[in-house]
Amino acid sequence: MRFLILFILIVQTNFLSAASVSASEMSEHIEGYISSHSNNKNRSIVHEIYAKAGYKPLWIASDKRIADVIKVLQNKTYNYKDKPFDSYDIKKLLYRIDNENISVGIKLRLYAILDIKLTNSFVSLVRFVHVGDVDWYLVQRKLKKLRESDNIKANWELSPKSMPSSGAIYGSIASGNLDSYLDSLISLKKRYMGLIAILKKYQYSDSVKIAYGSDLKIGMSDGRVHQIKTLLKRTGDLAKDSYMNNTFDLGLQQAVISYQKRYNLAATGVVDGTTTYYMNQPRNKNLKATITNLDKTKLYPRSFEPEHVEVNLPDYQLRYYRDNMLHFKTNIVVGKISRPTPLFHHQIKYAVVNPTWTIPDSLIKRDLIHVLKQNPNYLEENNIYVNGAFGSKKLNMEKLFSYEGSSKRVPYSFVQHAGETNLLGRVKFMFPNKYAVYLHDTDNKYLLDRRYRSYSSGCVRLKNPMTLMKHLMGSKYNASKMDTILKSLKPKTIHLSRKVPIHMLYFTVYQENGKAYFKRDIYKYDKIIEESTEGNRKESFTMPPNDLVVVDEKGNRSPYDPEKKSTVKHKNLY
Repeated sequence: MRFLILFILIVQTNFLSAASVSASEMSEHIEGYISSHSNNKNRSIVHEIYAKAGYKPLWIASDKRIADVIKVLQNKTYNYKDKPFDSYDIKKLLYRIDNENISVGIKLRLYAILDIKLTNSFVSLVRFVHVGDVDWYLVQRKLKKLRESDNIKANWELSPKSMPSSGAIYGSIASGNLDSYLDSLISLKKRYMGLIAILKKYQYSDSVKIAYGSDLKIGMSDGRVHQIKTLLKRTGDLAKDSYMNNTFDLGLQQAVISYQKRYNLAATGVVDGTTTYYMNQPRNKNLKATITNLDKTKLYPRSFEPEHVEVNLPDYQLRYYRDNMLHFKTNIVVGKISRPTPLFHHQIKYAVVNPTWTIPDSLIKRDLIHVLKQNPNYLEENNIYVNGAFGSKKLNMEKLFSYEGSSKRVPYSFVQHAGETNLLGRVKFMFPNKYAVYLHDTDNKYLLDRRYRSYSSGCVRLKNPMTLMKHLMGSKYNASKMDTILKSLKPKTIHLSRKVPIHMLYFTVYQENGKAYFKRDIYKYDKIIEESTEGNRKESFTMPPNDLVVVDEKGNRSPYDPEKKSTVKHKNLY
């Protein structure tokens, strides 16, 4: 609405009157006023654009050109943060130009300034669409400081974009193709447009508040049911034509399950205290999360490769795409909060069936020594060899224990041989990288059915690794040969016929099958980004306490830590 009055003024003002002024006079004014009427970030680009135009006006000779630029400036697809982009100054200039009492000389000066302001605004919009307003270098500094403040090694290979060339921007202005040019700057367009759709969908009011009380389930009648139906119609979980009453029917049960799945809640179809708590969260929380995820898209290209693997950590899902279509999705376990899985891009080159696992030096000192102090037979029980010998035959426990917390390298090699108890399971997928992380099977499958799956030391565990193997190998996959390899228990390296790109991502909000999904900010990266954004900048970051809660029927909250539920025998080692 902020441009409504401005747009009315545009159609009422005859900009063609500027054409009656000599071109040389207008050019002199434009060249003279650029420095004082464009902001510091844009000044050099604005100068270059006008230089390419011979310092002739770019907008004011046509009402349509003015209307076109203001239309894109207010378009939420591009300006999803409702940035003003000089709107106050532009509106003020329009009021003055519309005043017939001012002299021709003053009007000429105002026209020149207006043209510059519109150019400056368009350049600012281009910057926002392509580069964004997040200080990614500040984000990187905050991530690095987590190692000092919280002993968290957070690795994210950020690649902020630079501004498009002044020639490209000028070309879009000269041709009048503002929309198509801005559209071409959108990164990860399919994901981006899904987030824009979510942003538009969640513009409803926060008028519905659901009272706490006993659990609501199918067959019950309660005054709260009508409120729940109202809310779920707004969120799209309940059909618009659903009958509105106080009865908890089958349609509402299915809608509640849909809502619970979107927020990674227990999909019971019962409205308990925790579900009520989420339903009462302010709409602005979802809007803010959606905007932060839109900001993140700017780190990426227009689209990923036709064939690729996406590992979205907050979603605890791996997705495999071929020909730009989703062919496979599976649950994953990712790094715990204290040992986050790194974010980067690489290529899967080969797989190892019946892998052995060499325990990293860092895990020996941080975890294995502690485990051996509690259970001296751990090595034998888990088929682990030390310096080539089974179990602890070549191991001096007292000497090993002296390395706990040490910076020196442990003088022992610990290798777990292949088998059903191997922590890597029966296959691992390799994309050699400096973080020594990879995708792998696991001997502890039940963790993969939990809702919150942050349990590893950085690697990614797969629920259905052999299905991924089939997709990656394609026509070369032979079930009989694979079964023979698995039964042999001998490590076998299988090189892929082509390198498959893999992208480790961090999107907490996304659209899938027309529905909006909101996931927990497990590593608090969204919070760091929010506090590194123009207008909300904070130079330092403090890791907040665990924000997961369980809520009873009275609305009383108690903390919930899913990592503490991991009580399997290998929990401390990977």
